[in-house]
Amino acid sequence: MKRLDFERIAALIPAEATVLDLGCAEGDMLAYLQDVRQVRGMGADIDSDNLVRCFQKGVQAVHCDIRQGLAMFDDGAFDTVVLSDTLQSVHTPPQKLLSEMLRIGRAAIVSFPNFGYWQMRLQLLSGKMPGSRALPHSWHDTPNVRYCTIYDFEMLCQQESLRIRDSVFLCEGRQVYSLPNLRAEMAIYCLERV
Repeated sequence: MKRLDFERIAALIPAEATVLDLGCAEGDMLAYLQDVRQVRGMGADIDSDNLVRCFQKGVQAVHCDIRQGLAMFDDGAFDTVVLSDTLQSVHTPPQKLLSEMLRIGRAAIVSFPNFGYWQMRLQLLSGKMPGSRALPHSWHDTPNVRYCTIYDFEMLCQQESLRIRDSVFLCEGRQVYSLPNLRAEMAIYCLERV
């Protein structure tokens, strides 16, 4: 299955870079990056079954609970650290997690569903918790512990002195160029220290 977010993330990563994929799940994105960008990568996930699937795909992965911190990874060990569609489900405060990502790598790529998307806003106005392709779970069975908008994330980056090197916004398989906080379902950011 073709994933536009994988393509856009890959475009932000230099060929042959070293990449750490936090919350790698079954290793699909890292396998894609190995194929199209020839990265040398490692995945990290809490689920042992996911680690087995990573190995079956030829993806190196280690058991790691992000909530316990990332001390197992040395400073500057990777060129890029990726957190794809995981920020909203991690209990660790985002500023702490972003700081750790940028301790480990020179750049951090973060993607997340945009809670400011117009259809989400409309659902809230109708009196119910919103859902979308990017946030498909019901309020009572969601793995998500926090929601943010594009605006919220950019304000956090500013407060934490993180430089946004690049950003990409997506909706329904297309890139969004104007009014992304209103029109994009998903946001992808490439961050660096100032």
